Amino acid sequence: MMFRTRFYAFVGAAALVVLGGLLSPSRAQGQSASSDAAAALFDDTVVHDIRLTISTRDWESLKEHFKENTRYPADLRWRDETVRSIAVRSRGTGSRSGSKPGLKFDINYYTADQRFLGLKNLILRNNTQDASNMRELVSMKFFRHMNVKASRESFARLFVNTAYVGLYTIVEDIDKDFLKKNLDENDGYLYEYDFDEDSRIPYAFEYLGTDPAKYVPMPFKAQTHESDPRGDVIERFIWTINEAGAAAWRQMMSEFLDLTAFMRHLGVENFLAEEDGITGDYGPNNFYLYRFEKKNLFTFMPWDKSNTFWESPEYWIFRNIKDGPEDHRNRLVVRALQYDDLRDAYLNTLLECAASAEEGANAAAADGAAAPGWLEREVGTLYELIKAAARSDTIKPFSNDQFEAAITDLKTFAKERSAAVRRMVADERQR
Repeated sequence: MMFRTRFYAFVGAAALVVLGGLLSPSRAQGQSASSDAAAALFDDTVVHDIRLTISTRDWESLKEHFKENTRYPADLRWRDETVRSIAVRSRGTGSRSGSKPGLKFDINYYTADQRFLGLKNLILRNNTQDASNMRELVSMKFFRHMNVKASRESFARLFVNTAYVGLYTIVEDIDKDFLKKNLDENDGYLYEYDFDEDSRIPYAFEYLGTDPAKYVPMPFKAQTHESDPRGDVIERFIWTINEAGAAAWRQMMSEFLDLTAFMRHLGVENFLAEEDGITGDYGPNNFYLYRFEKKNLFTFMPWDKSNTFWESPEYWIFRNIKDGPEDHRNRLVVRALQYDDLRDAYLNTLLECAASAEEGANAAAADGAAAPGWLEREVGTLYELIKAAARSDTIKPFSNDQFEAAITDLKTFAKERSAAVRRMVADERQR
Protein backbone atom coordinates (compact mmCIF):
# COMPACT_ATOMS: atom_id res chain seq x y z
CA MET A 1 0.00 0.00 0.00
CA MET A 2 2.92 2.38 0.63
CA PHE A 3 4.04 1.88 -2.98
CA ARG A 4 0.55 2.55 -4.32
CA THR A 5 0.16 5.71 -2.26
CA ARG A 6 3.46 7.17 -3.50
CA PHE A 7 2.86 6.02 -7.08
CA TYR A 8 -0.63 7.41 -7.21
CA ALA A 9 0.46 10.83 -6.09
CA PHE A 10 2.31 10.92 -9.44
CA VAL A 11 -0.64 9.54 -11.46
CA GLY A 12 -3.03 12.06 -9.91
CA ALA A 13 -0.70 14.93 -10.73
CA ALA A 14 -0.26 13.71 -14.30
CA ALA A 15 -4.01 13.46 -14.70
CA LEU A 16 -4.24 17.21 -14.12
CA VAL A 17 -2.52 17.69 -17.46
CA VAL A 18 -4.09 14.80 -19.36
CA LEU A 19 -7.71 15.24 -18.32
CA GLY A 20 -8.01 18.81 -17.12
CA GLY A 21 -10.86 20.25 -15.07
CA LEU A 22 -10.07 18.28 -11.93
CA LEU A 23 -11.48 19.32 -8.61
CA SER A 24 -9.11 20.31 -5.89
CA PRO A 25 -9.18 17.90 -2.94
CA SER A 26 -10.94 20.53 -0.86
CA ARG A 27 -13.68 20.99 -3.46
CA ALA A 28 -14.17 17.25 -3.91
CA GLN A 29 -14.41 16.74 -0.16
CA GLY A 30 -16.74 19.65 0.29
CA GLN A 31 -19.38 18.66 -2.24
CA SER A 32 -22.93 18.79 -0.97
CA ALA A 33 -24.52 15.54 0.19
CA SER A 34 -27.76 16.69 -1.44
CA SER A 35 -29.44 13.95 -3.47
CA ASP A 36 -29.90 16.51 -6.27
CA ALA A 37 -26.14 16.76 -6.74
CA ALA A 38 -26.09 13.36 -8.45
CA ALA A 39 -29.35 13.73 -10.39
CA ALA A 40 -27.59 14.50 -13.67
CA LEU A 41 -25.38 11.42 -13.29
CA PHE A 42 -28.49 9.23 -13.20
CA ASP A 43 -30.07 10.89 -16.24
CA ASP A 44 -30.97 7.86 -18.36
CA THR A 45 -31.65 9.87 -21.52
CA VAL A 46 -27.93 10.00 -22.33
CA VAL A 47 -25.02 7.56 -22.34
CA HIS A 48 -22.50 9.02 -19.92
CA ASP A 49 -18.72 8.82 -20.19
CA ILE A 50 -16.97 7.64 -17.03
CA ARG A 51 -13.18 7.94 -17.08
CA LEU A 52 -10.99 6.03 -14.67
CA THR A 53 -7.28 6.73 -14.32
CA ILE A 54 -5.50 3.85 -12.58
CA SER A 55 -2.07 2.25 -12.58
CA THR A 56 -1.90 -0.22 -15.47
CA ARG A 57 -0.42 -2.77 -13.12
CA ASP A 58 -3.32 -2.30 -10.67
CA TRP A 59 -5.94 -2.60 -13.43
CA GLU A 60 -4.42 -5.84 -14.66
CA SER A 61 -4.25 -7.12 -11.08
CA LEU A 62 -7.92 -6.27 -10.50
CA LYS A 63 -8.90 -8.25 -13.59
CA GLU A 64 -6.62 -11.17 -12.75
CA HIS A 65 -7.95 -11.36 -9.18
CA PHE A 66 -11.54 -10.48 -10.06
CA LYS A 67 -12.96 -12.91 -7.51
CA GLU A 68 -11.33 -10.92 -4.71
CA ASN A 69 -12.40 -7.58 -3.21
CA THR A 70 -8.94 -5.98 -3.21
CA ARG A 71 -9.17 -2.20 -3.53
CA TYR A 72 -6.97 -0.13 -5.82
CA PRO A 73 -6.51 3.67 -5.93
CA ALA A 74 -7.81 5.56 -8.94
CA ASP A 75 -9.09 8.92 -10.15
CA LEU A 76 -12.70 9.17 -11.35
CA ARG A 77 -13.93 11.71 -13.87
CA TRP A 78 -17.42 12.46 -15.20
CA ARG A 79 -17.92 15.57 -17.35
CA ASP A 80 -15.93 18.32 -15.62
CA GLU A 81 -16.24 16.71 -12.18
CA THR A 82 -13.31 14.65 -10.93
CA VAL A 83 -12.50 13.13 -7.60
CA ARG A 84 -9.03 11.83 -6.80
CA SER A 85 -7.79 8.83 -4.88
CA ILE A 86 -10.97 6.79 -4.71
CA ALA A 87 -10.86 3.03 -4.15
CA VAL A 88 -12.05 0.72 -6.92
CA ARG A 89 -12.65 -3.02 -6.59
CA SER A 90 -14.22 -5.92 -8.43
CA ARG A 91 -17.79 -6.72 -7.42
CA GLY A 92 -20.71 -9.02 -8.16
CA THR A 93 -21.62 -12.64 -7.57
CA GLY A 94 -22.33 -14.68 -10.68
CA SER A 95 -21.56 -11.66 -12.85
CA ARG A 96 -17.91 -11.35 -11.82
CA SER A 97 -15.56 -11.27 -14.79
CA GLY A 98 -11.85 -11.11 -15.41
CA SER A 99 -12.28 -9.46 -18.80
CA LYS A 100 -15.11 -7.02 -18.08
CA PRO A 101 -15.22 -6.67 -14.29
CA GLY A 102 -18.14 -5.20 -12.43
CA LEU A 103 -16.86 -2.35 -10.28
CA LYS A 104 -17.57 -0.62 -6.99
CA PHE A 105 -16.15 2.83 -6.30
CA ASP A 106 -15.57 3.66 -2.62
CA ILE A 107 -15.23 7.42 -2.83
CA ASN A 108 -14.11 8.06 0.74
CA TYR A 109 -12.02 4.94 1.37
CA TYR A 110 -8.67 6.76 1.31
CA THR A 111 -9.90 10.27 2.15
CA ALA A 112 -12.39 10.58 4.99
CA ASP A 113 -15.59 12.50 4.17
CA GLN A 114 -14.72 12.74 0.47
CA ARG A 115 -17.75 12.58 -1.82
CA PHE A 116 -18.46 12.63 -5.53
CA LEU A 117 -21.64 14.48 -6.48
CA GLY A 118 -22.79 13.89 -2.93
CA LEU A 119 -22.17 10.12 -3.14
CA LYS A 120 -19.92 7.97 -0.97
CA ASN A 121 -20.28 4.87 -3.17
CA LEU A 122 -21.05 4.14 -6.79
CA ILE A 123 -21.55 0.88 -8.66
CA LEU A 124 -20.89 0.04 -12.31
CA ARG A 125 -22.67 -3.13 -13.40
CA ASN A 126 -21.01 -5.03 -16.23
CA ASN A 127 -24.22 -6.75 -17.43
CA THR A 128 -22.32 -9.94 -18.23
CA GLN A 129 -25.47 -11.99 -17.56
CA ASP A 130 -27.73 -9.89 -19.77
CA ALA A 131 -27.13 -9.72 -23.52
CA SER A 132 -29.56 -6.80 -23.84
CA ASN A 133 -27.68 -4.69 -21.25
CA MET A 134 -31.10 -3.26 -20.32
CA ARG A 135 -33.05 -5.56 -18.00
CA GLU A 136 -31.54 -4.09 -14.83
CA LEU A 137 -32.16 -0.45 -15.69
CA VAL A 138 -35.63 -0.94 -17.17
CA SER A 139 -36.70 -2.99 -14.14
CA MET A 140 -35.51 -0.46 -11.58
CA LYS A 141 -37.16 2.31 -13.55
CA PHE A 142 -40.43 0.35 -13.55
CA PHE A 143 -40.19 -0.16 -9.76
CA ARG A 144 -39.87 3.60 -9.34
CA HIS A 145 -42.69 4.14 -11.86
CA MET A 146 -44.84 1.99 -9.54
CA ASN A 147 -43.78 4.06 -6.50
CA VAL A 148 -41.56 1.36 -5.00
CA LYS A 149 -38.28 2.77 -3.72
CA ALA A 150 -35.42 1.61 -5.94
CA SER A 151 -31.97 2.70 -7.09
CA ARG A 152 -31.59 5.29 -9.81
CA GLU A 153 -29.62 4.06 -12.83
CA SER A 154 -28.17 5.22 -16.13
CA PHE A 155 -25.85 3.95 -18.87
CA ALA A 156 -22.17 4.77 -19.27
CA ARG A 157 -19.26 4.07 -21.54
CA LEU A 158 -16.32 3.27 -19.28
CA PHE A 159 -12.82 4.40 -20.25
CA VAL A 160 -9.83 3.11 -18.31
CA ASN A 161 -6.66 5.09 -18.98
CA THR A 162 -8.32 6.41 -22.20
CA ALA A 163 -9.22 2.90 -23.52
CA TYR A 164 -12.92 2.09 -24.01
CA VAL A 165 -13.64 -1.01 -21.94
CA GLY A 166 -17.36 -1.38 -22.47
CA LEU A 167 -20.93 -0.31 -21.82
CA TYR A 168 -21.88 -0.35 -18.14
CA THR A 169 -24.87 0.54 -16.00
CA ILE A 170 -24.33 3.18 -13.32
CA VAL A 171 -26.22 2.11 -10.18
CA GLU A 172 -27.06 4.11 -7.08
CA ASP A 173 -25.85 2.07 -4.12
CA ILE A 174 -28.22 1.23 -1.28
CA ASP A 175 -26.42 2.87 1.61
CA LYS A 176 -27.10 5.49 4.27
CA ASP A 177 -27.38 8.23 1.65
CA PHE A 178 -30.00 6.23 -0.25
CA LEU A 179 -31.92 5.58 2.97
CA LYS A 180 -31.95 9.25 3.94
CA LYS A 181 -33.14 10.34 0.51
CA ASN A 182 -35.86 7.69 0.24
CA LEU A 183 -36.94 7.01 3.83
CA ASP A 184 -35.95 10.28 5.53
CA GLU A 185 -33.82 8.37 8.04
CA ASN A 186 -30.69 6.24 7.95
CA ASP A 187 -29.73 5.17 11.46
CA GLY A 188 -31.67 1.92 11.39
CA TYR A 189 -30.32 -1.52 10.52
CA LEU A 190 -29.56 -2.25 6.86
CA TYR A 191 -28.90 -5.81 5.67
CA GLU A 192 -27.98 -7.13 2.25
CA TYR A 193 -29.30 -10.60 1.51
CA ASP A 194 -26.17 -12.67 0.86
CA PHE A 195 -26.95 -15.73 -1.23
CA ASP A 196 -24.65 -18.66 -0.44
CA GLU A 197 -23.00 -18.98 -3.84
CA ASP A 198 -20.69 -21.77 -2.64
CA SER A 199 -23.27 -24.24 -1.33
CA ARG A 200 -26.16 -23.03 -3.54
CA ILE A 201 -28.47 -24.17 -0.74
CA PRO A 202 -31.52 -21.89 -0.71
CA TYR A 203 -32.71 -20.08 2.38
CA ALA A 204 -36.48 -19.63 2.17
CA PHE A 205 -37.08 -17.72 5.42
CA GLU A 206 -37.40 -20.92 7.43
CA TYR A 207 -36.81 -20.76 11.19
CA LEU A 208 -33.29 -21.93 12.08
CA GLY A 209 -33.47 -21.66 15.86
CA THR A 210 -32.80 -19.05 18.52
CA ASP A 211 -29.14 -18.35 17.74
CA PRO A 212 -28.83 -14.91 16.04
CA ALA A 213 -25.66 -16.16 14.32
CA LYS A 214 -27.87 -18.42 12.20
CA TYR A 215 -29.21 -15.29 10.47
CA VAL A 216 -26.43 -12.70 10.66
CA PRO A 217 -23.94 -12.36 8.95
CA MET A 218 -25.40 -14.99 6.59
CA PRO A 219 -27.76 -14.81 4.91
CA PHE A 220 -28.40 -11.28 6.21
CA LYS A 221 -25.17 -9.30 5.95
CA ALA A 222 -25.15 -6.12 8.03
CA GLN A 223 -24.34 -2.95 6.09
CA THR A 224 -24.79 -0.63 9.08
CA HIS A 225 -24.20 -1.19 12.81
CA GLU A 226 -21.74 -3.91 11.82
CA SER A 227 -20.37 -4.21 15.37
CA ASP A 228 -23.86 -4.82 16.81
CA PRO A 229 -26.09 -6.03 13.95
CA ARG A 230 -28.94 -7.23 16.21
CA GLY A 231 -29.53 -10.57 14.61
CA ASP A 232 -31.87 -11.32 17.51
CA VAL A 233 -34.56 -9.08 15.96
CA ILE A 234 -34.28 -10.94 12.66
CA GLU A 235 -34.57 -14.21 14.59
CA ARG A 236 -37.86 -13.03 16.13
CA PHE A 237 -39.08 -11.86 12.71
CA ILE A 238 -38.35 -15.27 11.17
CA TRP A 239 -39.91 -17.07 14.16
CA THR A 240 -43.10 -15.08 13.71
CA ILE A 241 -43.27 -15.88 9.99
CA ASN A 242 -43.05 -19.59 10.69
CA GLU A 243 -44.33 -20.29 14.19
CA ALA A 244 -46.99 -17.74 15.13
CA GLY A 245 -50.49 -19.22 15.21
CA ALA A 246 -52.99 -18.42 12.48
CA ALA A 247 -55.27 -16.37 14.75
CA ALA A 248 -52.45 -14.08 15.89
CA TRP A 249 -50.22 -14.11 12.81
CA ARG A 250 -51.38 -10.86 11.20
CA GLN A 251 -51.22 -8.90 14.43
CA MET A 252 -47.81 -10.30 15.37
CA MET A 253 -46.43 -9.74 11.88
CA SER A 254 -47.48 -6.07 11.96
CA GLU A 255 -44.62 -5.44 14.40
CA PHE A 256 -42.14 -6.56 11.74
CA LEU A 257 -43.56 -5.85 8.28
CA ASP A 258 -46.15 -3.85 6.37
CA LEU A 259 -47.55 -6.87 4.55
CA THR A 260 -49.58 -4.85 2.05
CA ALA A 261 -46.48 -2.91 1.00
CA PHE A 262 -44.60 -6.20 0.74
CA MET A 263 -47.31 -7.57 -1.57
CA ARG A 264 -46.84 -4.52 -3.77
CA HIS A 265 -43.09 -5.13 -4.00
CA LEU A 266 -43.75 -8.77 -4.85
CA GLY A 267 -46.36 -7.88 -7.45
CA VAL A 268 -44.08 -5.46 -9.30
CA GLU A 269 -41.21 -7.95 -9.21
CA ASN A 270 -43.30 -10.81 -10.56
CA PHE A 271 -44.90 -8.67 -13.24
CA LEU A 272 -41.33 -8.20 -14.44
CA ALA A 273 -40.85 -12.00 -14.41
CA GLU A 274 -37.93 -11.96 -11.96
CA GLU A 275 -36.28 -15.38 -12.02
CA ASP A 276 -33.79 -14.61 -9.23
CA GLY A 277 -35.72 -12.50 -6.73
CA ILE A 278 -37.94 -12.88 -3.68
CA THR A 279 -39.61 -15.94 -5.24
CA GLY A 280 -36.68 -16.93 -7.44
CA ASP A 281 -35.75 -20.28 -8.93
CA TYR A 282 -32.87 -20.63 -6.45
CA GLY A 283 -34.83 -19.53 -3.42
CA PRO A 284 -35.16 -15.88 -2.29
CA ASN A 285 -32.41 -13.56 -3.53
CA ASN A 286 -31.51 -10.02 -4.55
CA PHE A 287 -33.00 -7.68 -1.98
CA TYR A 288 -32.03 -5.46 0.91
CA LEU A 289 -33.80 -5.48 4.26
CA TYR A 290 -33.96 -2.32 6.37
CA ARG A 291 -35.18 -2.08 9.99
CA PHE A 292 -36.42 1.37 10.86
CA GLU A 293 -34.95 3.41 13.69
CA LYS A 294 -36.25 2.49 17.16
CA LYS A 295 -38.64 -0.09 15.70
CA ASN A 296 -38.71 -3.76 14.80
CA LEU A 297 -40.40 -2.87 11.50
CA PHE A 298 -38.59 -3.99 8.33
CA THR A 299 -38.99 -3.03 4.69
CA PHE A 300 -37.71 -4.78 1.56
CA MET A 301 -35.84 -2.97 -1.23
CA PRO A 302 -35.16 -4.46 -4.69
CA TRP A 303 -31.65 -5.16 -5.92
CA ASP A 304 -29.92 -6.66 -8.98
CA LYS A 305 -32.66 -7.14 -11.55
CA SER A 306 -30.56 -8.58 -14.39
CA ASN A 307 -32.71 -11.74 -14.46
CA THR A 308 -36.05 -10.05 -15.09
CA PHE A 309 -38.07 -10.40 -18.33
CA TRP A 310 -37.37 -14.12 -17.99
CA GLU A 311 -38.25 -16.68 -20.65
CA SER A 312 -41.49 -15.25 -22.07
CA PRO A 313 -44.47 -12.94 -21.45
CA GLU A 314 -46.28 -16.03 -20.07
CA TYR A 315 -44.01 -16.26 -16.99
CA TRP A 316 -46.40 -17.51 -14.28
CA ILE A 317 -47.31 -15.07 -11.51
CA PHE A 318 -47.21 -17.91 -8.95
CA ARG A 319 -43.92 -19.45 -10.06
CA ASN A 320 -42.05 -20.89 -7.05
CA ILE A 321 -45.07 -20.04 -4.90
CA LYS A 322 -47.47 -22.79 -5.97
CA ASP A 323 -44.91 -24.88 -7.82
CA GLY A 324 -41.21 -25.66 -7.64
CA PRO A 325 -39.27 -27.46 -4.90
CA GLU A 326 -40.71 -26.98 -1.41
CA ASP A 327 -37.37 -25.82 0.00
CA HIS A 328 -37.22 -23.02 -2.59
CA ARG A 329 -40.63 -21.53 -1.74
CA ASN A 330 -40.46 -18.34 0.29
CA ARG A 331 -42.23 -19.10 3.60
CA LEU A 332 -43.19 -15.45 4.08
CA VAL A 333 -44.82 -15.22 0.65
CA VAL A 334 -46.61 -18.56 0.90
CA ARG A 335 -48.09 -17.74 4.29
CA ALA A 336 -49.06 -14.16 3.43
CA LEU A 337 -50.95 -15.26 0.32
CA GLN A 338 -53.20 -17.48 2.44
CA TYR A 339 -55.02 -14.29 3.50
CA ASP A 340 -57.63 -13.10 1.01
CA ASP A 341 -56.90 -9.39 1.40
CA LEU A 342 -53.17 -9.90 0.88
CA ARG A 343 -53.81 -12.16 -2.10
CA ASP A 344 -56.04 -9.43 -3.52
CA ALA A 345 -53.35 -6.82 -2.87
CA TYR A 346 -50.89 -8.96 -4.83
CA LEU A 347 -53.27 -9.54 -7.73
CA ASN A 348 -54.38 -5.91 -7.81
CA THR A 349 -50.75 -4.80 -7.95
CA LEU A 350 -50.21 -7.07 -10.94
CA LEU A 351 -53.20 -5.50 -12.68
CA GLU A 352 -51.93 -2.03 -11.83
CA CYS A 353 -48.57 -2.97 -13.32
CA ALA A 354 -50.30 -4.20 -16.46
CA ALA A 355 -52.12 -0.89 -16.81
CA SER A 356 -48.99 1.16 -16.12
CA ALA A 357 -46.95 -0.82 -18.63
CA GLU A 358 -49.56 0.01 -21.28
CA GLU A 359 -49.86 3.74 -20.49
CA GLY A 360 -50.25 5.65 -23.75
CA ALA A 361 -50.81 2.53 -25.84
CA ASN A 362 -54.23 3.66 -27.06
CA ALA A 363 -52.95 6.88 -28.58
CA ALA A 364 -52.34 6.93 -32.31
CA ALA A 365 -48.74 7.12 -33.47
CA ALA A 366 -47.64 9.60 -36.16
CA ASP A 367 -47.97 6.96 -38.89
CA GLY A 368 -51.46 6.01 -37.79
CA ALA A 369 -50.40 2.76 -36.12
CA ALA A 370 -51.22 2.00 -32.49
CA ALA A 371 -48.70 3.67 -30.22
CA PRO A 372 -46.70 1.44 -27.86
CA GLY A 373 -47.29 1.50 -24.11
CA TRP A 374 -44.93 2.89 -21.47
CA LEU A 375 -42.82 -0.24 -21.08
CA GLU A 376 -42.50 -0.88 -24.80
CA ARG A 377 -41.59 2.77 -25.39
CA GLU A 378 -38.90 2.61 -22.73
CA VAL A 379 -37.33 -0.48 -24.27
CA GLY A 380 -37.37 1.06 -27.75
CA THR A 381 -36.00 4.41 -26.61
CA LEU A 382 -33.22 2.89 -24.53
CA TYR A 383 -32.25 0.53 -27.34
CA GLU A 384 -31.75 3.48 -29.69
CA LEU A 385 -29.75 5.19 -26.96
CA ILE A 386 -27.29 2.37 -26.24
CA LYS A 387 -27.02 0.38 -29.45
CA ALA A 388 -23.87 2.11 -30.75
CA ALA A 389 -22.08 1.78 -27.40
CA ALA A 390 -23.23 -1.82 -26.97
CA ARG A 391 -22.23 -2.90 -30.46
CA SER A 392 -18.80 -1.27 -30.14
CA ASP A 393 -18.20 -3.01 -26.80
CA THR A 394 -15.80 -5.73 -27.94
CA ILE A 395 -15.25 -7.05 -24.41
CA LYS A 396 -18.86 -8.03 -23.70
CA PRO A 397 -19.43 -11.82 -23.49
CA PHE A 398 -22.11 -11.71 -26.21
CA SER A 399 -22.07 -11.21 -29.95
CA ASN A 400 -23.87 -8.29 -31.56
CA ASP A 401 -26.39 -10.75 -32.98
CA GLN A 402 -27.11 -11.98 -29.45
CA PHE A 403 -27.52 -8.37 -28.31
CA GLU A 404 -30.07 -7.70 -31.07
CA ALA A 405 -31.94 -10.94 -30.35
CA ALA A 406 -32.15 -10.07 -26.65
CA ILE A 407 -33.57 -6.65 -27.52
CA THR A 408 -36.20 -8.30 -29.73
CA ASP A 409 -37.19 -10.55 -26.82
CA LEU A 410 -37.48 -7.53 -24.53
CA LYS A 411 -39.72 -5.72 -26.99
CA THR A 412 -41.96 -8.77 -27.29
CA PHE A 413 -42.20 -9.10 -23.51
CA ALA A 414 -42.99 -5.41 -23.08
CA LYS A 415 -45.74 -5.59 -25.70
CA GLU A 416 -47.39 -8.82 -24.55
CA ARG A 417 -46.84 -9.08 -20.79
CA SER A 418 -49.83 -6.99 -19.69
CA ALA A 419 -52.37 -9.12 -21.55
CA ALA A 420 -50.76 -12.32 -20.25
CA VAL A 421 -50.86 -11.09 -16.64
CA ARG A 422 -54.52 -10.08 -16.94
CA ARG A 423 -55.37 -13.59 -18.12
CA MET A 424 -53.48 -15.16 -15.23
CA VAL A 425 -55.13 -12.90 -12.65
CA ALA A 426 -58.57 -13.66 -14.11
CA ASP A 427 -57.86 -17.40 -14.00
CA GLU A 428 -56.75 -17.16 -10.37
CA ARG A 429 -59.88 -15.29 -9.34
CA GLN A 430 -62.12 -17.87 -10.99
CA ARG A 431 -60.67 -20.70 -8.91
